[in-house]
Amino acid sequence: MFESGLLILTRPIPVLRKNIQHILSQAAKVISNTLYVHIQPTQALKPDSNPEPVFTSLRFVPPNKGLQKLMTDIYSSSAAVCGNIDIYVLQGNITNVGNEKLCYNLRSKLDVILMDNQEQLNTNEQFLSKFVQSTFQASTDNIKFQCLCDINSVGMEDLPSESSGIQTYRRVVLGGTFDRLHLGHKILLGEGCLFAEENLTVGVTTGEMNLKKSLPELIQPTPVRIDSVVQFIETVKPQIGHRVVPITDMFGPTITDPDLQCIVVSDETKKGGDIVNQERQKKGYSALDVYVIDLVQDQCHGQFEEAKISSSSLRKRLLGTLINPVKPNKSIPSSPYVLGLTGGIASGKSAICKRLEGLGAGTVDCDKLGHQAYAKGTVGYDKVVGTFGSGILNSDGEVNRRSLGAIVFSDETKMQTLNKIVWPEIAKLATEEVKKFGAEGKAVVVLEAAILLRAGWEEHCHEVWGCVIPVKEAVKRLHERNNLSEEEAMKRIHLGVTNSELVSKSNVILCSEWEYEYTQQQVEKAWSLLMERLHPTVKSKH
Repeated sequence: MFESGLLILTRPIPVLRKNIQHILSQAAKVISNTLYVHIQPTQALKPDSNPEPVFTSLRFVPPNKGLQKLMTDIYSSSAAVCGNIDIYVLQGNITNVGNEKLCYNLRSKLDVILMDNQEQLNTNEQFLSKFVQSTFQASTDNIKFQCLCDINSVGMEDLPSESSGIQTYRRVVLGGTFDRLHLGHKILLGEGCLFAEENLTVGVTTGEMNLKKSLPELIQPTPVRIDSVVQFIETVKPQIGHRVVPITDMFGPTITDPDLQCIVVSDETKKGGDIVNQERQKKGYSALDVYVIDLVQDQCHGQFEEAKISSSSLRKRLLGTLINPVKPNKSIPSSPYVLGLTGGIASGKSAICKRLEGLGAGTVDCDKLGHQAYAKGTVGYDKVVGTFGSGILNSDGEVNRRSLGAIVFSDETKMQTLNKIVWPEIAKLATEEVKKFGAEGKAVVVLEAAILLRAGWEEHCHEVWGCVIPVKEAVKRLHERNNLSEEEAMKRIHLGVTNSELVSKSNVILCSEWEYEYTQQQVEKAWSLLMERLHPTVKSKH
């Protein structure tokens, strides 16, 4: 098994299209990480023909329908047969503007060169070595050469050639979120590179444009997404210029750059191309040619995921997994293993806590412990009464929570004073509960606390699991559960921890926005992966 490799395809395009899934499945047996694909096809071969020595130099191939479909086939087929491999279809030689000085600067070191034709390899090994050295700036001293699979072209002359050319443009534009660059993104960007002869402009959505997306807090930072787009363009078509910029609306550079000629859109955003042209017309700019690509079906999507390959599905797959590494906490005993479970109001914390209890965890409700923290006869009681006076007491001497609330909710300073008294007392009670569960033999104990991060209680935990929920869904739940108006609900929500803070400070993220069964799947997945972390010999099914 090799980490990275270059696959050189030399067969006629119709033959390659017919066999591409088989070729990629063979590549998956050889490559573990990154696969670059270089297409340098011959014409259809006759039975008595000799192989053409294609590696004497880099051959430039004009873009045509067959090549275009083959590139799409490579990406879409790879989803099913080698989805774990990062694949790039190189396009430097697919152009109407040849450049003999073209040279790739691949980011992964080549370990093996794979061919689709044993006879080509036997006949042209010397040419092949020079080709790799000059075109990919790679020494071939330690690179292996092997035929991946020998495909017979004989008898396939009748396959449609689809050799009609396609129009290319000097300047092309496209846009998208480009979160966790996936095969659908690669097809979109690949089409942009195919059409662009001089420059490709890419708008990367940011700010409010992403808020309507599923799990927006899990979207990668804008600089990370921009960098992944830049790396893709520089890898697959290094001779063209690029301008990759953040955009805060659907137009971006399309209504500020009069020199753009073509826009590439997906089937679900094609209306956007028409709207862009309406705005360009208002400015006196020429209309953009609009090219629409089909959405790629995700052959491995789950029951609760989209049928197309999408970043939303990829973000959903992060739920229940470790999104931030666990840092060893040597200030607390190693056993039992303590999970801090937190989240905003109406985020489903209590329900998730019960699910974890059903899987074997001990659970501590820190909200309930809050009532005990200043019960009569405790240290917390003496401190609260000493600070806020006997006017907050009931006739039986217990603290009247409503009276106390009236004082602290109207004065932030007094609220902070109360928190400084009560939070440490709750933490002490929670620690005692954890010890009790440990004595009973519980391996994992969950501390459920809305204020866990604000109170700094992560120092009492080995891991933190955060529950996120869209604000709109939280408002809906508070209206149905507590009969709160939207304004009242928003006030409650803003008092709590934000989803962004949860994502940045939690090791694992869960979301109960969807069906009951999907939340259960997330919890079981998270629990299974936790067991694998605690017991490395246990292999998770997820």
